Amino acid sequence: MTNPRSMRYSMDEVLSGILATFERDTSTDYTQRLGEAFKGLSQQAPLFAPFGAIAEEGDFSAIVEKALGSLVVTGQLKRKAAHYELTAAGRARCVSSKRTLLNASDLKDLEAGARYFEEHCSA
Repeated sequence: MTNPRSMRYSMDEVLSGILATFERDTSTDYTQRLGEAFKGLSQQAPLFAPFGAIAEEGDFSAIVEKALGSLVVTGQLKRKAAHYELTAAGRARCVSSKRTLLNASDLKDLEAGARYFEEHCSA
């Protein structure tokens, strides 16, 4: 399986940026739908293209679930009944990371991807 760390950004970093872009603080915990959304994004923008290789090589929903779990461990997300909730401290950390980590082109792709993700993965 492709190592998500060999890409420019890890799955955790991309998810964090997406969460920072959301206006709302909740997202579904239905990992199959989340995985399908990332697979769709991998065909739409260069930032997400490396994730397409992961999706073709294995259970992409499990990779997304692991990344979400990492954000729970760091306190950025809380797992609630049938959804994840972005904490206040988590939002601040996600926004800060998004601003410092991404270049202008990747930021544009990420924000477009966040809109796609939000449409397909509403809690």
